[in-house]
Amino acid sequence: MIKKIKIKNIVLLLSLLMMTGCGFMDCDESDNFTKQEVLDSYNRVKQLATNVYGFLKADFCSIDGAMLDAATDDAVHIYKSSNIQRFVDGTWSANNLVDNVWGHYYEGIRAANFYLKETAGLTFDEWKYSDDYEAIMKEFTNYQYEVRFLRAYFYFELIKRYRNIPFVLDVLAQNEANGVNPESYEKIAKFIVDECSDLAQILPVNYDNFSTKEKGRVTRAAAMALKSRVTLYMASPLFSEDSEDKWKQAAEAAYDIIKQKTDLGLDLVPYPQIFNDVNNQKAEVILYRPTGESGDFEKANFPIGVEGGKTSTCPTQNLMEAYDMKDGTPFVWNNQSNPYDNRDPRMKYTIVCNEMKWPVDPVEIWEGGTNGLPLQNATTTGYYLKKYVNNTISFEAGSTVTKKQHNWVLFRYGEILLNYAEAMINAFHDPNYKDAVYNMSAREAVNQIRGRTNISLPGFPSDITEKDFVKRLKNERRVELAFEGHRFWDVRRWKELGQTANIYGVKITKNNEVISYEKFLLETRAVTDNMYFYPIPNTERFKNPNLGQNPGW
Repeated sequence: MIKKIKIKNIVLLLSLLMMTGCGFMDCDESDNFTKQEVLDSYNRVKQLATNVYGFLKADFCSIDGAMLDAATDDAVHIYKSSNIQRFVDGTWSANNLVDNVWGHYYEGIRAANFYLKETAGLTFDEWKYSDDYEAIMKEFTNYQYEVRFLRAYFYFELIKRYRNIPFVLDVLAQNEANGVNPESYEKIAKFIVDECSDLAQILPVNYDNFSTKEKGRVTRAAAMALKSRVTLYMASPLFSEDSEDKWKQAAEAAYDIIKQKTDLGLDLVPYPQIFNDVNNQKAEVILYRPTGESGDFEKANFPIGVEGGKTSTCPTQNLMEAYDMKDGTPFVWNNQSNPYDNRDPRMKYTIVCNEMKWPVDPVEIWEGGTNGLPLQNATTTGYYLKKYVNNTISFEAGSTVTKKQHNWVLFRYGEILLNYAEAMINAFHDPNYKDAVYNMSAREAVNQIRGRTNISLPGFPSDITEKDFVKRLKNERRVELAFEGHRFWDVRRWKELGQTANIYGVKITKNNEVISYEKFLLETRAVTDNMYFYPIPNTERFKNPNLGQNPGW
């Protein structure tokens, strides 16, 4: 008798690559199939490809209820029991892990390798005489390109965390997998860049001409965006000695997108539209991870004092001060009576400040206020999170809207402009430089971000110095991409982690209707050089003694 197997477990049973378990497959566990039955069915093969997409991660409180930004100077996590605190209190180690994605991404790589190996050359002969056979084969042919992109993306997520790692493009037996030697991050990064270059010539711009028009699939722009991010990281101080050639490669990768933005269907959109429940329909979003309809992120981040609100990620005074004045000049703290007036509009699209109407009524963050201390789990920084939080959701009695779609943005066009500006200033050392190859200056790229609809900030001046431009560009990246998972990695690749140790809040008091704001040092975080890369988990080193360990762990 031929043994039947459950499709949910087929990757685990057949690929035997690394770590444990398959864990994700969107199908009924009661269905049992042989390997051949799976590979003979177009729908089941499609499920294998969909399985690989399932390893993309979103950061809606993904680390024990916390966002990754809570491990940066942009935010704190209110609950001290969360594992995110290990990033900042010195208790992080190869045994005491945070953001432990080693096994997760290797499972994704294993699923990708299995798909690419086992589905190569399939023709689905029983469908050859059906009317939609051509459409089926067009879809099937494209799945391999999508899966190759996903594998490249997973490898990037690993090298930026762990540096030198095992690099496997085949399906290995367990004993083989446990003997693989680490490969250099340079070699893996080159593989990712080469894959992206190849896929950018093959992947479709969109899926309008496919029979299945799902949103959220990998496109040509996604491959180009990953190449842009990888080349930018590889040119950065953490990964490379200063090299104009590497910065030029990063500039070229970003400019390839910029000069083709119309053909790729990309553009900047009004800022709040990037983070609402229909952001997947916006021209700025290149690739996103849908997480379904939910109100969990709102429950976690509505202020204490709001029905259903628990507080979670609280922006810092550090971040609040990073936003410019509306006239384009940098903000300077001087105990203003109202420090939130006439500021960069992105601040109030990102941060809930005292007396802002949120989610419906004005918040009272002063001590003794409806949403302030000494209420248990009230913000300790003086701010609550607004970005990505949907205030059309309500948990009040009788509410008819308690959940909405959430889509985590993985790549967007605004990031590409900032990537380009950073690469150009480091390659040519002149904010205004452009030529026939790079027909946009670094300053022009940043000013497009600042000048977008409903932001309309003055651009950086034409006489800005290189030093001041770099400083303000890094700040621009910080405020533009806040709570999108970039700050944690940016301060590392710039080797500026030591500048983020001191975390500030604001104490707000109200006496006789007069509100006062006092900046204070909330905490000083542990920062050591080993924190630039993650420790290799000791559980993995026990299984594979060849892995070694990153310095300082």
